Amino acid sequence: MTIINKLRECIIENKLIDEGDHIIIGASGGPDSQFLIYGLKDLMKEMNFTITLAHLNHLHRKEAILDEQLVEATAKKLGLAFKKKACSMDSYAKQEGLSSEDAGRRLRYEFFRQLKGDNPKAKIAVAHNLDDQAETVLMRIIRGTGIEGLRAMDYKNDDIIRPILDIRKSEILAYLNENNIAYAIDKTNLETDYTRNKIRLELIPSIEKINPNFKSSLVNLSKLSRQEIEISEAYLANIYEECLSLRQKDAISFKKDKFEALSRALRARIIRYAIFDLKKKIRDISKENIDSFLALTSLANGKAIIKDDLVFYKSYNFYRLSINEGKNLMPSDEAYLDIGESLSFGAKIISLSEVTNYDKKSSRNIEYFDRDKLTFPLKIRYRKAGDRFKPLGMDHNKKLKDFFIDLKVDKFKRDKIPLILSENDIIWVTSFRSSEDYKIDPSTKNIVKIEVKDDN
Repeated sequence: MTIINKLRECIIENKLIDEGDHIIIGASGGPDSQFLIYGLKDLMKEMNFTITLAHLNHLHRKEAILDEQLVEATAKKLGLAFKKKACSMDSYAKQEGLSSEDAGRRLRYEFFRQLKGDNPKAKIAVAHNLDDQAETVLMRIIRGTGIEGLRAMDYKNDDIIRPILDIRKSEILAYLNENNIAYAIDKTNLETDYTRNKIRLELIPSIEKINPNFKSSLVNLSKLSRQEIEISEAYLANIYEECLSLRQKDAISFKKDKFEALSRALRARIIRYAIFDLKKKIRDISKENIDSFLALTSLANGKAIIKDDLVFYKSYNFYRLSINEGKNLMPSDEAYLDIGESLSFGAKIISLSEVTNYDKKSSRNIEYFDRDKLTFPLKIRYRKAGDRFKPLGMDHNKKLKDFFIDLKVDKFKRDKIPLILSENDIIWVTSFRSSEDYKIDPSTKNIVKIEVKDDN
């Protein structure tokens, strides 16, 4: 099979390009991207798509301008659109605290996506080949990975496609040399300062002395892992849905009894599945992180385990995984409300009015008070440490914390419940209980009504 036929087969089998697509090729000037350009140009009319070459000059090497000129000349020779941008990856790395490699990658994809814009038919083609895939698998094994990491790079991730992932570097170089196609050599790829370069230049050649087909073995491991993941994910998806009690944009809750009934291995997979569901990625989540989350099952209700921006929380009836919930749990805002006024506070609309009578069976979001016992304006705030009040029907003060515990109010909800105060006395824990000291009694002459609604 010719190399172009192999490229065509990969595109068709993995459904990488559709008719009418606009392909933005990440063009570095190196041998892989030069082959990708020429290979896709050969198939462009046959498959009915268009191409733009996109080159980002990282300003990292003196020779970088020559790479840029090579890509521009290639675009002109083949009659393809060409876009370029210059941006220092070293400055960006220093600014953001990243490695130079990571900084360069981020800047490239940011540039490609700027060119892509909102075009639904635009895709970004990158020139990762079979050797790159083998190196990625080995690098992840060395660093420590689960089965998800062994799948390495996919042929397609959202708007990114990798059409030459099945083609060896040696095949690419042979094609370029046979067809007299110019390409640039990045000298940094020959240095062993970078982890990937050490793997490529030192480790893999040493292992190939034992197993000449070592790269193919690594790629086959990647493909087998992908197949196993597809099978297990179909099974896991059913269990995940059975455990799920609530799915929101930034939080996922599981039924406590269902989650705890699972084996430890399944609980670990469910947590990883949920992290991916929330963040659309699972990078930087280690086995130790998952083990830490799993330890929550042996802790008391109301406890939480935090990893970066992820919070795993144990409630009375559920487990909750959320993003950024550890931030701003105790809002410090205060507001004041007088008769006839209405205001927005957090996620609620709170209004205060004077009425002539009241409905004893009104909803839990409406409460009535003896106006003459109150001092206006009323204060609205969230709870503070040491808060106490006298719940309706009781003859003594009670810690607000104990009140919530008795009612099994989840800890993360407690901090978002507006409290209504007259001077420094809590008169109503909204939607839960009013104060005995401010209730309507037979001597009441003037009545006020407070209503709390969701701010939609």
